[in-house]
Amino acid sequence: MKSQIRVGTLTLVVGALCAWSIAYDAGAADFPAASGQNDWMIPPCERPISEAYPARPAECADGKPAPRDPAQVQPRGQAPAVPAAQPIRVAANAKAKSIKLLRVRTSIREGDRVGEIRYGTFCNSNAQINMSARIQSALLAPLVKPVRDEFTRAGYADPVGQRGLFEEESDQSSVDYQLGALIEEFNASYCRRGTALVAGLEGQVRAKVRWQLFDPVARKVVYTKVTESNYQTAGSEAIREPDFFNRVYAQGVREMLADPSFYALAVESAQLAHGAAPDPATPTGNSAIVVKRAPPFTGSLASNMTNVRAAVVTVSQGAGSGSGFFVGENGYVMTNSHVVGGNRFVRVKLATGRELVGEVVKQDTGRDVALIKTEGNKFMVLPVSPGEANVGGEVTAIGSPLGEALSGTVTRGIVSAYRVIDGKRYIQSDVSILPGNSGGPLLDNSGRVIGIAVMQRSGASGRINFFVPIQEALDKLDLRVSD
Repeated sequence: MKSQIRVGTLTLVVGALCAWSIAYDAGAADFPAASGQNDWMIPPCERPISEAYPARPAECADGKPAPRDPAQVQPRGQAPAVPAAQPIRVAANAKAKSIKLLRVRTSIREGDRVGEIRYGTFCNSNAQINMSARIQSALLAPLVKPVRDEFTRAGYADPVGQRGLFEEESDQSSVDYQLGALIEEFNASYCRRGTALVAGLEGQVRAKVRWQLFDPVARKVVYTKVTESNYQTAGSEAIREPDFFNRVYAQGVREMLADPSFYALAVESAQLAHGAAPDPATPTGNSAIVVKRAPPFTGSLASNMTNVRAAVVTVSQGAGSGSGFFVGENGYVMTNSHVVGGNRFVRVKLATGRELVGEVVKQDTGRDVALIKTEGNKFMVLPVSPGEANVGGEVTAIGSPLGEALSGTVTRGIVSAYRVIDGKRYIQSDVSILPGNSGGPLLDNSGRVIGIAVMQRSGASGRINFFVPIQEALDKLDLRVSD
């Protein structure tokens, strides 16, 4: 049975608070006490043979107790001395990516044993717990709270609150990663005294959980970790079963958050947590890339506008979107560094509506340019101007202002000036652009790229727009366009 619970389903969460006790209270009279039953908290391979336990499990070596290290033997009723995993907190100068807990599942089959319980005032009755529809809810729902608590404690946004009440699962652009948990093994052995909602509970619980991060843009799992956790009460505790299970799941969540590989994926500029600030003038990717120059268009720009717009794309990375354009051959797209952010993979949407997965192969954060590689090579490509446009010359900008719904928007203006701002040279133009145009091309009258939209500055009389000169962008990315 492949069972699942959706995190946003309130009925299953509420039902889990009482489902466990309902499942075993009904059959209490069918489990008479037997001699040796007080050995229920001893590990199966170490229990003495008795009427209650006439044989050891098959996995025990030769049917004999496994050897024990005296230094690891714990007194009955005390928690084992297991070093706790310490989550890596999100550094103050780093930014955590958005993660959404999308689903919790179990691969435990119906009828499989998931625990044993002793109950009553003197804990003199016992019962075996097997997986069922009711037990399934009691196992799955308690995992949600530890995920929320441990993530927020480590400095991440609430992964449960990331999901809106009316959000469809098919909406894959709202977060950077989707988190899933598969409970592969579960075993709870405990004594529950009394019949009140909150009663004395003493015992231990073990859980094996497979955690995965799914990248909705790349459409693949980018991280997997299996945690095996064990929690034992320190004597009798006034807790309910969900709280009991919360504690073993919390250990697994902390172990995942303590993994440097998880931190590197989930936190932008993760290297800052170790005190090494990146050089903003150093592009990622060390080797030069050579692409073949696209031939110039024949005729006017207006007569070739259909082909020109086909070469401009929308680039999305979960939290927002910008623009880009194909340059050279083999599916290379140029855009801004701030459009791709710290993501390795982004979504590239063509003018036709087709979506591609793009890998960020180079970027220079100082000049705010990036290069994306997509699959395939039969795309419309924009020619690159070998020189610069004259001040006063007419120019055209194309992009996706305010998002992909307005992709392929064309506006015209002139080159107003060439400016140096913070030591960097820009093309100033009165051509109209808006947020979402970032990374899109600025074209001359022949349809050749002369710049890349990068920023706006607002004044009392309106906005002034700036573009990175295309040759400087190519140099920073070590991208060579050859004839």
